Amino acid sequence: MSTPIDVLRQLVERVSSDPNLLANLTKSEKSFQFRPPDGQPFFLAIKRQSLEVSGGEVPNPTATIIASSQDLVDVFSGKADPSKLFFSGKLRVQGNVLEAQELARLLGTARS
Repeated sequence: MSTPIDVLRQLVERVSSDPNLLANLTKSEKSFQFRPPDGQPFFLAIKRQSLEVSGGEVPNPTATIIASSQDLVDVFSGKADPSKLFFSGKLRVQGNVLEAQELARLLGTARS
């Protein structure tokens, strides 16, 4: 079974290798903390066309996303709609919800 951090790393590799996707991140400096209750925390940091996925905690994240490991894998792999999980209470966002939605769009584009 893939872990959420592994699936996110694969998506980040796709974004990093696509100049068109990277162009959307020219002025972006934000971080997203992921906290699966059944797994280890990890984060995604975006700094001007550079993306980093790492285990652990990031200080002052733009948004913190809380969902089960399986739900995160399903979201990252495109099997689950993050909005549906959010409205069903299976996915929670603390912090900037709009930035979390923008992240979902970016990752969705990377899967295409």
